[in-house]
Amino acid sequence: MSKLKIGIIGAGAAGLFGAYELTKEDPEHVEIKIFDAGPAIEDRNCPQKTEYECAQCDPCRIMSGVGGAGVWSSGILNLHKKIGGDLEALCDKVDLDVNRIIDEIDSFFLANGAPNNVFDPYTNGKELIELRRKCAAVDIRFIPIKQRLLGSKNTPKVIKSIVNYLESNFDLEIIPDTRIKAFDKHKNLIFEENKKEQFDFLLIAPGRWGMLWLAQQCNQLGIKTFYEPLDIGVRIEVPSIVLENICENVQRDPKFHIITPTYNDFIRTFCVNHEGYVVKENYEENIVGVNGHQISLNGDSETSNFAFLIRQKLTAPLEDTTEYGRSIAKQTSILGGYKPLLQTLGDLRSGHRSRQSLIERNPVQPTLNDYTPGDIAMAYPYRFITDILEGLNNLDKVIPGVNNNSTLIYAPEFKRSAKKVDVNENLESKQIQDIFFAGDGAGLSRGIVAAAVSGIIAAKGILHSINKIRKKI
Repeated sequence: MSKLKIGIIGAGAAGLFGAYELTKEDPEHVEIKIFDAGPAIEDRNCPQKTEYECAQCDPCRIMSGVGGAGVWSSGILNLHKKIGGDLEALCDKVDLDVNRIIDEIDSFFLANGAPNNVFDPYTNGKELIELRRKCAAVDIRFIPIKQRLLGSKNTPKVIKSIVNYLESNFDLEIIPDTRIKAFDKHKNLIFEENKKEQFDFLLIAPGRWGMLWLAQQCNQLGIKTFYEPLDIGVRIEVPSIVLENICENVQRDPKFHIITPTYNDFIRTFCVNHEGYVVKENYEENIVGVNGHQISLNGDSETSNFAFLIRQKLTAPLEDTTEYGRSIAKQTSILGGYKPLLQTLGDLRSGHRSRQSLIERNPVQPTLNDYTPGDIAMAYPYRFITDILEGLNNLDKVIPGVNNNSTLIYAPEFKRSAKKVDVNENLESKQIQDIFFAGDGAGLSRGIVAAAVSGIIAAKGILHSINKIRKKI
């Protein structure tokens, strides 16, 4: 049997772990090419600058390239079956042990240079019990999760090691800086100037950067997709000492879930960067947002930041959560002169626009340098502003200090939900055979570990199809 050609779009966690599973299980019968629209891992930082400066000045490199968006995140591995999607349900459908798969992903990161230490809230039982008691008293749900922190500085090195391992040991090639214009039902990948290459199987995992492109492709090919809820909110920055006890003694990236009293909306903390930095992200042309990074394992900033995200699902006649989120983010970007808006919580609460003179006197100083002082309430719906104010007021009962007037609020922060592709249990398209999907860009995961799980499931689906071909031969 000659080698079967497998084309993978996207070299993020889903694409890389999908390739790893394929090569690990059937190295002699597969030939893999991975294409990514962004640069190689070694080219994703500016050689003249530090990692932090590069992240500030070149946000496009944060979102795309080998390693995916996770390369320039804080590199948190959430080792939990309910974070990033219902991973247990995904694995159960194909008779996989979800905990074993998560352990395998974690072990592969460890083998490629991830730090040895794991943050496990259950190792400090008294602190965890006290935190859960505080949360229960004010109707906040805390989610204890075992986590491994790579850090923004270390993550590229880990990804580089993974890339070297895959390319050195298997018939596999990673091709960066290559935009795929389209794919078709015959498993052709169509490049610039209409050049094309045909494969036996496709694994489509373009990440958040490619989610809009993927939705358009699916629409053209008659592959069904479904809208998912939108996560939109702000990024909060406070003195690091406010989060010190929780982040250092309980959980590095604590997950708090809150139901707001006025609208009964779900709001959560996400991507906590203890002693980290707020950075800029370019989601697409004319839309500028914010994210957070922790450059090193120990942190080197006097502040900590976290996303505070409201989940919003829409029903007919407006179900397009992607476009709704884009409209809010675009309006915010316009008001900020295509820079993130920055406002103190005191000003937001009192209905005043923040001004630079006030920011310079504020006890909490911003770690992001390129911003516009403004009024977030002019860009966000009243309902969302109410949710943010109520959510912070409630969270302050568990983490005193987050609801201070000096707390900094950045906008927009939103995690665009990709349209979920209609797939079977093997993550294969229900409409077109031998085309598989994985990762955040296909609406099948959220985050590094969850994307990797989906990539492994899709790869096992491809291997299942290969075994069918063998039996026919």
